[in-house]
Amino acid sequence: MRFTRTAFPCYLSSHMRVAFVKPPVGGILGLEMLTFVEPLGPICVAACLEAEGHTCAVFDLRIEGEEQGLESCRKFAPDVVGLQCNFTTERNRTIRLARRIKSELPDVRIVIGGHDASRDPQWFAQDGIDIVAIGDGEEVMAPLVDALQRGSDLAKVDGIYFPKGNGDWIKTLEANARPNLDAYPLPARHLIKHYADHYYINFRKPLALMETARGCPFKCNFCSVWKFHESTFREKSPERVVQELQQIEAPNIFITDDIFWMNVKRGEEMAKQIKAAGIKKYFTVQTRTDIIVKFPHLIEMWKDCGSLAIFLGLEAVTDEGLAAVNKKNKASNNVQAIELLKDMGVGFTPNFIVDPAWDRDDFSRLREWIDQMGAYNSGFSILTPLPGTDLWDTASRQVTTHRWEMYDIVHTVLPTKLPIEEFYEEYSGLWRHALNVRYRYKGKMKTYIQLGAALATRKVTLSAVKKGMNIAKVFSRPETFLKAHKDVNAS
Repeated sequence: MRFTRTAFPCYLSSHMRVAFVKPPVGGILGLEMLTFVEPLGPICVAACLEAEGHTCAVFDLRIEGEEQGLESCRKFAPDVVGLQCNFTTERNRTIRLARRIKSELPDVRIVIGGHDASRDPQWFAQDGIDIVAIGDGEEVMAPLVDALQRGSDLAKVDGIYFPKGNGDWIKTLEANARPNLDAYPLPARHLIKHYADHYYINFRKPLALMETARGCPFKCNFCSVWKFHESTFREKSPERVVQELQQIEAPNIFITDDIFWMNVKRGEEMAKQIKAAGIKKYFTVQTRTDIIVKFPHLIEMWKDCGSLAIFLGLEAVTDEGLAAVNKKNKASNNVQAIELLKDMGVGFTPNFIVDPAWDRDDFSRLREWIDQMGAYNSGFSILTPLPGTDLWDTASRQVTTHRWEMYDIVHTVLPTKLPIEEFYEEYSGLWRHALNVRYRYKGKMKTYIQLGAALATRKVTLSAVKKGMNIAKVFSRPETFLKAHKDVNAS
């Protein structure tokens, strides 16, 4: 990864029309509908292109539907169409959509970007794809669009993978990674203003995404974030964070930083400036338990900025389990952090990794821990080797399928120690157990009353509640997960 400290360059020779198209909802269980968030990456890239004088539009086919969305895209008459593929589960639908757009708009250049495309660009060397953008889109797209407009040699554009005239695909030099994130324009939220009321997380709507930092210095073997950013960690200033918050109308904010409060002094200063600006939001953040244990005052400071909920990637309940995924944390921190959050009245959602190599004792140990801690909001991700991770490098030869839709972290793509029917009986039992713990701690009637009150005050929507309750029931049945394996075996 190369770093540059130059100002944002001017590539403009004449205007280009660039459409960013978000593929429709897909996948096996429709998990995307639980967390339905705005396309933050495309509007950040679009802001850089607009700063150079180009005209941009965003078409979210998850909301408009494929037919209407593509009709709107055709009317826009783009020169370039950018498709975002962040998750491995999106691969097939992204390729299908790219080919459709190419068939209907043959003169348009199709560019694939996003996290999954960046970490495994070779897979996207397929018909219908003209260029794969690798790395920070803000650094790649402006010079790429300029080169396309000028008819320049694409081999001189950093951060892309594309086919030469002989059909051989080549990868250019790595794109620069800008250390000062404040140098980028504010996200082009005006491009999705007409969609804004549709985005939500869990039961909270409308929702906006916000990034205050990029990267992660830790090296968990199941995660590709640190590899994508080459172990770097880049931050926006507190002043820039306040500026972005003032741009956001939504009352709910999900901060996308992989580890919030990594820089404690910056975390304190952000809270002070947000409070001073009179901003009150419902913030959902992701952080580590060792940070909470060492710096609990950060929680209190951020509670003064509105409301706060925390997603905790606990991963395991034993030190051995944490070491197995290279978490660099201690199980005692997990316990202490949850007790602190309870005392401070802050909501938390723990997530655990379920290893396909588990036996019944491992499942039982996790259930007992959830009981003891009252961790009724727990979620459970099956250990999945995703392309671009250390785990993929070591386990890719063991995977049982390349049906990418199954790489959704609720289906196993590795062999299980238990017979697969028993594995899913135990796995679905974890979701069922967490729901029962919720009813025991909160009371079933109280849970429904709270949801009713939230509906009455319009803090949540009826459709979101129905989806959430339905998923809880669906995940409690092993047949939910076994069906995909039966479909694979039958094909």
